[in-house]
Amino acid sequence: MSKIEIKKIGITNVGTECIVNAANDGLWEGGGVCGVIFKAAGSAQLTKVCLEIGHCDIGSAVITPSFNLNAKYIIHAVGPIWKDGKHKEPQLEIE
Repeated sequence: MSKIEIKKIGITNVGTECIVNAANDGLWEGGGVCGVIFKAAGSAQLTKVCLEIGHCDIGSAVITPSFNLNAKYIIHAVGPIWKDGKHKEPQLEIE
């Protein structure tokens, strides 16, 4: 039988196979959770790998090593950013 375990813990402290980062299409270090993930992983190392990858299209994802995190990988998933509906947001939707 399966069980569900609930923990109150920061994403950068979870011991797991991978964590998912809500990334921008340039894979740059962002603010919020993305910035926290970069800092905890080792900003210079993660930035170097992301610069080598260079870009990720909306609706796609790339995987990188996690460096200093207690996870094996980081999956950087890029979704559309909704502004106000007047910036071609429907064309950015994942098909």
